[in-house]
Amino acid sequence: MNIALDVMGGDYAPHEIIAGAVLGARSYGVTVTLVGKPDVIQAELAKHNTRGLDLRIEPASQVIEMDEKPAKAVRSKKDSSMVVACKLVKSGQAQAFVTAGNTGGALAAGLFHIGRMKGIQRPALITPFPTRRGFCLLLDVGANADVRPEQLQQFAVMGSAYSRRVLGVRNPVVRILSNGEEAGKGNNLVLEATALLERTPGINFQGNVEGKQIVDGRTDVVVTDGFTGNVLIKTAEGVGKLIKQILVEEITATPISSLGGLLARSAIRRLSKRLDDSEYGGAVLLGLANLVVVAHGSSNANAIRHAIRVAKQGVENRLIDEIQAGIQEATQRPAEHPSIVTPPA
Repeated sequence: MNIALDVMGGDYAPHEIIAGAVLGARSYGVTVTLVGKPDVIQAELAKHNTRGLDLRIEPASQVIEMDEKPAKAVRSKKDSSMVVACKLVKSGQAQAFVTAGNTGGALAAGLFHIGRMKGIQRPALITPFPTRRGFCLLLDVGANADVRPEQLQQFAVMGSAYSRRVLGVRNPVVRILSNGEEAGKGNNLVLEATALLERTPGINFQGNVEGKQIVDGRTDVVVTDGFTGNVLIKTAEGVGKLIKQILVEEITATPISSLGGLLARSAIRRLSKRLDDSEYGGAVLLGLANLVVVAHGSSNANAIRHAIRVAKQGVENRLIDEIQAGIQEATQRPAEHPSIVTPPA
């Protein structure tokens, strides 16, 4: 298996990205193609022990920066690391694309150079979200600020497939994010999407879920629009950091509490690990014809290693095929799903 890795994207590129590639290749036995400026890549690789690893270099002279307009940058920078990596996937030379760069750029490059899966209207970003039982899956978290009900229906099909194929959940519970758990709560988008989801084959839809209920572990998959999902995960990240900061401040406030902190050190370490998003490997861009993983912009080497793991698992478990089958099943019932059937010419 060959994973195309954009080594030029991310806050800590290229050193953390390449360090993560070395870890990923060693941990998971995959080929990693490092896409970017060859001289930069070679200089970083010289800092690591790469004996026995299959690390290849694919030249790309340009970089899509974080502050650039994605579609314009993808069109104008044809030799950017993102575009070159996507072309490797499109041609079959690589089976997945991983980047910690501009999310919009990854989406645009994926759409232009990999293409959408048949029947998919909009790709969606899916990411793990921590709960008391482990974590659930949340999508969309930023690819689509505005969506239609039938697109939320497709997100549910894709999220269920991901939960089954990658996480091994036999019959994942799907819920839609709303302002109340009771049936009938929500805006027009939620209400119309609910009517579709209740009749969608192949998913275990169980109605609404409130934001505060997600962390209780009541659902395996949460569907929402990309604007709401992005606000939710960024708010959660901020609250998580706040809790850890307050905890450290209170533990070190007095000599007695500091002593208690020493005694609770192992528990605090476990807490940090459960809330560490680097273990999740980033968000997967579902709905494209091949697998694309978008790691957090602040990803360190460990996060990149896990992003490579997520890509490997998705390919090995034939995630794209599972999603395609689910979308085909949903669109083959015109009487129940009129909104997602293409009208005759």
